[in-house]
Amino acid sequence: MDAKQYLSEILGYYKYKVDNNLCTMAEINDASKALEANLDVYGTIGDIADYFGKSKDAVNGIIKRNVAEKPKRNIVLYRFKAFLKRAPTNWRTKR
Repeated sequence: MDAKQYLSEILGYYKYKVDNNLCTMAEINDASKALEANLDVYGTIGDIADYFGKSKDAVNGIIKRNVAEKPKRNIVLYRFKAFLKRAPTNWRTKR
């Protein structure tokens, strides 16, 4: 199994457990802490807009007002967890 397939399987299983209320609080806390501390996921404004089903202008507005860090490269990749902290709660609906 290659790294991409392995990661997809692990994340898929965690999503299954979370969506079906099968995680213990210890598992939820451990996974949340590990992801917060060790996993930086970057995306373009277009990537983030597609994920939330919003316009690029709406995402750009949140970034301009709230995301204090500079993008990673000239391609303009933003750290997803920094954006997620500032995204409106009504954007976080089931997809």
